[in-house]
Amino acid sequence: MLQCMLIFFSFLCSMAWGVELNQPVRTVIIIGVDGLSPRGVDEGISPSMNRLIGQGAYSFHARGVFPTSSSPNWASMIMGAGPEQHGITSNDWRLWSRSIMPSKVGQEGRFPSIFSELRRYRPDAKISVIYDWSGFGNLFDHSVVDVAADTQGPEATMARAIEEFKYNRPDLLFVHLDHVDGAGHGEGWHTPEYFAAVKRADDRIGEMIKVIDEARAWDSTVLIVTSDHGGVGKSHGGESMAELEIPWMIVGAGIANSREISRDINTYDTACTAAYLLGVPMHPSWVGKPILEAMSSAANGGWIDSRYLPAPQITPPGALMATDEVIIQLGCELEAADITYTLDGSEPDKNSMVYAAPFVIKETTTIKARAFMRGRESRVTSDTYRLLRSDSPRPVNYEYYEAPEGEARWESLPDFRKLTPLRQGTCPEIGLATIEKREDQFAIRFTTKLRIEESGTYMLHLKSDDGSRLKIGRRIIIDNDGSHGPIEESEQIDLTTGEHTIVVEYFEDHGGESLDLAITGPDKVRRALSFDQLVSPH
Repeated sequence: MLQCMLIFFSFLCSMAWGVELNQPVRTVIIIGVDGLSPRGVDEGISPSMNRLIGQGAYSFHARGVFPTSSSPNWASMIMGAGPEQHGITSNDWRLWSRSIMPSKVGQEGRFPSIFSELRRYRPDAKISVIYDWSGFGNLFDHSVVDVAADTQGPEATMARAIEEFKYNRPDLLFVHLDHVDGAGHGEGWHTPEYFAAVKRADDRIGEMIKVIDEARAWDSTVLIVTSDHGGVGKSHGGESMAELEIPWMIVGAGIANSREISRDINTYDTACTAAYLLGVPMHPSWVGKPILEAMSSAANGGWIDSRYLPAPQITPPGALMATDEVIIQLGCELEAADITYTLDGSEPDKNSMVYAAPFVIKETTTIKARAFMRGRESRVTSDTYRLLRSDSPRPVNYEYYEAPEGEARWESLPDFRKLTPLRQGTCPEIGLATIEKREDQFAIRFTTKLRIEESGTYMLHLKSDDGSRLKIGRRIIIDNDGSHGPIEESEQIDLTTGEHTIVVEYFEDHGGESLDLAITGPDKVRRALSFDQLVSPH
């Protein structure tokens, strides 16, 4: 009786959604690559994922949830809703230690997931979860899955997942790969090491594709590849598009070929799409929707025909750099593609400068590049390089401190009045690029004067990983303290013509580190606060 009711309900749902699903697919495979950004796919060497794009549907503008940390985003992906509903707001979340209760409670006191809903509506379904980050194991009820394997490394993880597909053919196979995130934290997002990690993930995805090919199972299998978040510098968790946007690719039974999805895609839509494909009704508390625009029979409304060409990669990645010059290299996965570029921030076209060999920039520059090949053109790759040359003015005083050995670690800004600086000096701007420092547990206090040439209302933007504080005179304007990822706080202030003393206090707890200060003036244009706007306090 339950099975009959389920089939009838699924039929009604498919009619209401406007896409006919003749029967549930036999297997849905979700491969989640931790820390994989859209640029990682588009600019990296990723032939396997390019095959998914060419033979399936995709978006480079899907979005995760805030905070852009792993646990909240993996939970949203499998739970069909955001942190506001499922209550998982950080990597420290545990079932027995939580401040936000889920809006609906299923087994074990957890918010309903695609795993629990598939088990509830199809008790005989086979569900396998293979994950390379032990933290993922905290997010789901192990009693509702047949296999929950905590593996070590991408090769072992994919080998176990392939074993499950070949010998057990689960209805739902979820695979988590962790090493791309590790490369981002270790060397930085969009560095050569990061792209090498993306290639390693792409090779593992290719192994799964090969197994599906050999089994001739594409007429009954759907493969989804996506991510939890991107990154900036060596960290994530903040509020930037580079951290929020994720790639989303789907291929297989009933999926359209070479279709770019233009409608909004959120990470919690992944659970809903898997449920739809498996014939499982949406849980009433899920806020996501199945991505029907990816289906072959979808009405033309939320997608466009794609003629995908991988975008150029710019090496090294753009950043604030303490150097007199930077050697720039451009490349594309398809070596036969022509690459054009601009150095003035304008959009490149076929008539722009053609890349032939590495070139040197010696001043702050925005580079934009596009690939062209056989009537196709790629997305634009853009990077900005702010160069602090050795001959740049140094109008900022700084004092450098380290947490005393044997005492409690700093998890917030220290009381600078009680500390003695280990080192003092001057630097061009308020930031970390030119200051020698250790890896963790240090603090810096910057002092300078901001020159205002036009009285009016200004907006100051202070972004840091970890904590920071901005004072003008003795007044605290922005308090961005605490141990956290790259978070930006902004505040509006009226400033008169003249010079205003600025003090910025910063500390690094552990993990990634960054500090950026920007200003928006009466002209409503946001600019990095550079040395040409600053005056030495002495």
